[in-house]
Amino acid sequence: MPSTVRGELERLLARGVPRAGAALAFARRLRSVPARGRGDAAVLEAARRLQAIVLTADRRLAETLRGAGLAVLGPRDRARLQLRPALLPGNARSTRPRARRPKG
Repeated sequence: MPSTVRGELERLLARGVPRAGAALAFARRLRSVPARGRGDAAVLEAARRLQAIVLTADRRLAETLRGAGLAVLGPRDRARLQLRPALLPGNARSTRPRARRPKG
């Protein structure tokens, strides 16, 4: 976990943001890695450097990471996680199946 993310969680807890305490308790169980920058930029920098799979529920961050060639683990629904592979150059940004158009 990027060190800057842990700091961000501590600030959220101090402001009384709901569920920040649970997120920080989980984060404290993970190894902290130095990162440059703040927020999403720090996550992207650390993940690129370590070639890490990133766990996030942030859809915009997930697409940014996948576009940068990194895999993302995120919620599929309330009870399951889904590993989304890195996007290869030239692939569509969405991995959802396209709706079929009616013939005629």
